[in-house]
Amino acid sequence: MNELAKQIVDNIIQNKEIYNAEIFNLDNGSTLLDMTKASWIGGKLVGEICMGGLGTVEFSFYNLDGHYIPSVNVYTSEPIISCMASQLAGWNVKLKKEVEKEGQMKKKVIFQSLGSGPARAKSKVEKIFEELDYTDDSNCAVIVFETPKLPNEEVMDIVANKCRVDPNNTYAVCAPTACLTGSIQVAARIVETGIHKLHEIKFPIDIINDGFGTTTIAPIAKDDLGAMGRTNDSISAAGLTYYTINVEKDKEEELFELLKKAPANTSHSYGKPFLETFKAANYNFYDIDKGLFAPAKYTITNIKTGNSLTVGKVNHELLKQSYGLD
Repeated sequence: MNELAKQIVDNIIQNKEIYNAEIFNLDNGSTLLDMTKASWIGGKLVGEICMGGLGTVEFSFYNLDGHYIPSVNVYTSEPIISCMASQLAGWNVKLKKEVEKEGQMKKKVIFQSLGSGPARAKSKVEKIFEELDYTDDSNCAVIVFETPKLPNEEVMDIVANKCRVDPNNTYAVCAPTACLTGSIQVAARIVETGIHKLHEIKFPIDIINDGFGTTTIAPIAKDDLGAMGRTNDSISAAGLTYYTINVEKDKEEELFELLKKAPANTSHSYGKPFLETFKAANYNFYDIDKGLFAPAKYTITNIKTGNSLTVGKVNHELLKQSYGLD
């Protein structure tokens, strides 16, 4: 996947003026792609980098009770590898330094961001990789940081060392949430978010063959906190997912029953725009039910029997509140 993602990275670098990308070459040889001001296609390509080059992101539109909202269609025939081994933002990359404060030496966080992208499959520092049968033998590493702060040489050295590649073959693609790229690449996580929730409820994700998802691209917010709220609401209030599975008929009923626990509206934290829920939890993620982070609706088809089930609901009122639309 890193080699596939590197092909997309090279495309951005070669066409940086077209995609409105800023490229920085650090002293240790690593390369940063700042996509803060990137074009629509630039944002699409970031979404595909997140999926390790094994997923496709295309633009469409969504009719939100008369409001014309851009949307994404995302699909992959390698859903577990592209989503769980790459797109999931699961690698907590942190750089600390000792600084003197009031006469004492204390450690200060210089950089911290959850990393996504195929570099995760090289580092395998997360527990999830104990369950995934995938090995990436690429000699390069591509990581995506959802942050306004660009990583420095020391951060990129951490990534290179954990991925066991040379720093000059290490690439970081960066953008904050509150920009066009941020809105696009979070929306492009619709299929991954659905699979991650299935994994959380102990649904056997290894039986998933294909994934397809659609959701709105959130209007750009004034800051990252607001953008985090809107992008989460795009998925939980309007996110639509479709998966095919392959399982014997005698196990189908049990799995279809389990699927009913997956949609966002099954969470006890569901019902208000995410920012209101976050504020009520004193801005503590751990006080929010993890079950909220899921698509609005799921449809699953068992290709062994031809049977399908749809669960969940779309919530336009919640989404309009989140977006500030009448």
